[in-house]
Amino acid sequence: MQLLRGAAGVTAFLGLAKRQFEPDSHPYVDSDTGLTFASYSSDRGVTYRVAIPDTIPADNVFDTVLQIVAPHEVGWAGFAWGGTMTYNPLAIAWANGTSNVVLSSRIAYGYYTPPEYPNAQYTVLKKGTHINATHWQLTASCKGCSSWGDEEIGVTAIDPQYDATMAFAFSNNPVDTPESVDSSFGIHDSLGHPIFDLKTGQNADFAAKVEQLAE
Repeated sequence: MQLLRGAAGVTAFLGLAKRQFEPDSHPYVDSDTGLTFASYSSDRGVTYRVAIPDTIPADNVFDTVLQIVAPHEVGWAGFAWGGTMTYNPLAIAWANGTSNVVLSSRIAYGYYTPPEYPNAQYTVLKKGTHINATHWQLTASCKGCSSWGDEEIGVTAIDPQYDATMAFAFSNNPVDTPESVDSSFGIHDSLGHPIFDLKTGQNADFAAKVEQLAE
């Protein structure tokens, strides 16, 4: 299993190398959900947050929670769990109208619209998902976002003991069919690779809290 803690040169081609810098994320306690997140905001004001359990199993397979907050002028916002836009689970989110936020699980293999990725299963949490006068916000739990791959291509897993390079992208243009989770969309206008200190997003009683939020 490949962990997101490798030396430069071994995992750099995936954007997964451990980087010797201060993390870009900071702790954030969300009033909507009560969860503590590791939070990062881009220079365009799009915010990405990750919450995880406080106890991590030896195989690094655990559920996660992703929160995205974006201004209305952002057509779609994406988050890549493995630090690049290819060969790892992606979450693509956008507002549909004034009351609904859509989340689509994807994986990219090249410079075309990423297809659906069924191995990362998201559940939108209503208590942390809404649209107001200036922003839309999505909060969703995920099974399959902390570890991916198989025996043939290898398994990669996030190890919260180490800082993790994530990736984001967003576009000013809306998706082609906002009401459809399978919608196609154009290339991003901005992207980045922030370093997350996931230890600052750990939560006691994580499973119970997420279950309550899903009700």
